[in-house]
Amino acid sequence: MLPIWQRYAEAFIFMDDCSVDGTYEFLTENAAQYNILKVIRIDRVDGEELPIESNYRQQLFDEAFKYSGKIICLDCDEYLDGTMTKQELKNLLDENPDTLFYSFWVQYTGKNEARVDGKWASHPVDRVGSYTERALFKYKQMHAEHLPMPSKHISVNFPHLFVAHLLWLDKKYVATKQYYYKIEDYVNRLKFNADVVPTVEYDKSVNWDAWKCVTLQFPLKLRANIYAGQAITKTRKYKFMKEQIKKHSIPNLNDWGMGIHQQFLAEN
Repeated sequence: MLPIWQRYAEAFIFMDDCSVDGTYEFLTENAAQYNILKVIRIDRVDGEELPIESNYRQQLFDEAFKYSGKIICLDCDEYLDGTMTKQELKNLLDENPDTLFYSFWVQYTGKNEARVDGKWASHPVDRVGSYTERALFKYKQMHAEHLPMPSKHISVNFPHLFVAHLLWLDKKYVATKQYYYKIEDYVNRLKFNADVVPTVEYDKSVNWDAWKCVTLQFPLKLRANIYAGQAITKTRKYKFMKEQIKKHSIPNLNDWGMGIHQQFLAEN
């Protein structure tokens, strides 16, 4: 992903959320090669305190703002694409200070196709901003905005600039990740009485039986089976689900008949 991100970015600040797969070590060891200025490491003990995502985002923004007010904030399964060049993006940010830019969120399902059913038919997201002064995030426990809202916002239409999202490339991988959010929400409500997203909202997002896909003029910039070699059982999310389901006797929250919940119960 780093060479793909370099198309629009000149330097990087990373936030590593308790990875256990060597990500942190890779980033620190290759900092000079990719101009990685800082790797913020989150260390937390799951279930001991309520994580506030907007606080993490603020920490990431504040670190980036030390170096530049022209900020791109992407998740690790996203990259920017489109007809816009890096120089054109720079010019756009220079000409529009204190502005948040919204771009279309493209949900890739294969090398040349993407989902357009339901909310994915039109779903602009905040990933690029131009700031002349520090801005504050609105409080949000989960699913926080990627960037704080400055004085104005602008939409950059497809295909000039869009956000390529890899989440839907592998159904078992995405199902496990979405089920993690259901389990995390369940635990946060149980232990902290947190206001969480109803599980049905994740079902609406997954919507397995109603996918509608279209052919794209922008082929995926990496292989479509990128998740085939991912050891999801080695991730923190997987470990969290396994422990919490057993600890709190959590019932099946609808794993879409994919055997995810039973798999955790069966493991020692």
